[in-house]
Amino acid sequence: MKKSTLRPLAGIPIFTLFSLVLLTAAHAAGIAQPSNAVGTPTTVSVPKNVLAARFIDQNGAPHTLSELKGKSAILVPFLTLCGDTCPFTTANMLQIQQKLNNDHQSNIKVIGIDVDPYRDNAARLMAYSMLINANFQMWTAAGSTTTPTLTKAELTMKNPVGTGDINPNLLALERFLGYSVDVIPQGTPPATDWMAPYSKLTYDIDHSDGFAIFDPHQQLRFISGTLPAFTGTLSKTLATFMGSASNVYKKPVYKGGWTPEQALQALSWVTQTKL
Repeated sequence: MKKSTLRPLAGIPIFTLFSLVLLTAAHAAGIAQPSNAVGTPTTVSVPKNVLAARFIDQNGAPHTLSELKGKSAILVPFLTLCGDTCPFTTANMLQIQQKLNNDHQSNIKVIGIDVDPYRDNAARLMAYSMLINANFQMWTAAGSTTTPTLTKAELTMKNPVGTGDINPNLLALERFLGYSVDVIPQGTPPATDWMAPYSKLTYDIDHSDGFAIFDPHQQLRFISGTLPAFTGTLSKTLATFMGSASNVYKKPVYKGGWTPEQALQALSWVTQTKL
């Protein structure tokens, strides 16, 4: 599978850069602001069209961001057929949710936002959830999604980007956060799906990484665009899908990327609650 490269989260309005000094001062007496190496503090109200965007979770239950009012949330992009970055992303999310559970923090939600809604329906999310023993919600966009395609002309390009796998609900959130999500060719030889009937994959998704934190007032307060740094144990099935000889990672994967501890520190800063 082609590596899911890091893309800058460019959709955040320029004026938010001027809010950094105010935010730092406001939190000076409380929990320390996260390092700029992890991400960027900001204060941007979530637009109505983003709050109204429709999703379903792995149980098929409907959701919108508007339901999170009064709660804080960390949203993390992923897809179930990513063969390089996403297994580490979701493994980090497991650790974050477990720490929140241990601390009895029910007012903070951990949500995986699926960026491949054409393939990742509720049933597939449930299969992935069971595969990793997920303790957090996974949302995929509701409604119609266009079929991913790569034309012959695009396939001859050095870095082809195909059309399709576009859903209006997901697109609203992507544009707000500045996420980049593109259809790209499947590697050669093509990877085989980890899920029965174990078909050969026909395309891949190149997408932004990182996480976004929303506060109870439905404002975006922190955004990261780094790869996940992971140490620990993955699902054996996903490790095999990734072509790894072992599912145990003793040294950090994507060293310098975001860790569960750093995400929790960012959540602590936003909520002013020690986690």
